[in-house]
Amino acid sequence: MTAISIYDEKSEVNTPRFRAVADKRQSIGRTAGEALDALNAQLDAGESGSLVIVQQMQSEPFFSKEQYLRMRELLDRREMLDHAEQFELEALAREELVASGKRAEALAQALGR
Repeated sequence: MTAISIYDEKSEVNTPRFRAVADKRQSIGRTAGEALDALNAQLDAGESGSLVIVQQMQSEPFFSKEQYLRMRELLDRREMLDHAEQFELEALAREELVASGKRAEALAQALGR
C-alpha cells in the first residue's frame, strides 16, 4: 500500500485546487477525490490499495497548527524554495508522517484493536 497525502492549495484564479502526492508522483484536481483518482491512475496495481481517512487540519496533539501552517506556506511555494527551506519542508513532512502514525494508533485504540 502506498501512502498518499492530499493538500488543498491556493490557485491563481481563486478556485479550489487539491494536490495528491505519493513518493515522487503528483496529481492536481478540483476536488480531493479528483486529485486522488488522477494519482491512483498513475500507480501500479501493487501500489493501488488505499485507506482514506479525512482529517480537518487544525491544532491536534500530534502535529500543531503552527507546524501545519508552516508546512502549508512552504508547500504553496515549493517551486521556489531555497535549500534550507526544502530541508525544513522535508523535516516537517517526516514529522507529519510520524504524527499520522500516532493518529492511526489512536484510531485503532479507539476502535478497540
